Amino acid sequence: MNNSPKLYFIKNQEGKFYNAKEKKYYSEIINANYELNKTSVEMIIKLDRFAGCEVHTITEYDFMTAMATATTDAVLSGEYFARNLFKIAFKLPTVSHVNKTMYQKCKQAIEALAPFSKMQQQFLDKEEDSTDAAQGHYQEFLHEMAKVEMYEMPEVVAVLKTYHLDKASILGVTKKVLNHKKIAS
Repeated sequence: MNNSPKLYFIKNQEGKFYNAKEKKYYSEIINANYELNKTSVEMIIKLDRFAGCEVHTITEYDFMTAMATATTDAVLSGEYFARNLFKIAFKLPTVSHVNKTMYQKCKQAIEALAPFSKMQQQFLDKEEDSTDAAQGHYQEFLHEMAKVEMYEMPEVVAVLKTYHLDKASILGVTKKVLNHKKIAS
């Protein structure tokens, strides 16, 4: 969208975007605030506390696309967690005080996540196949991540970072390992 208005952000040397209200930098651009006037941002980054920062420019269309993606992710994950809470909440024996408290917290969380379930249903009504596929992939991802021990997380993060740097190589190695494990089984 070449005609889309430009939005201007403050970006630091680490590639993170500034949120003036919270006075923090975020790795996701959707968590930052923007200006419509480039000159305003150029003046701000001249201040000492913004030394090394630069003006980052994207179109409003690209920003809204990023926001839509984040919204979709929130809806999918919200629905996923609501379903899992629902599964366990009503199966908890409410004999002990701890379980009664857990039941109440689960019930409150399910109520808080209810809007995500409604949004999920709206997504399904519009694009059932792609939404179901995305939900399935997300659920499988969370299931696999749950198998990773906390001390192994840095290794998994390193693999994910490498995936973003060289997707083809990582997928090639993955296919070889999976094929080798199938043959060995």
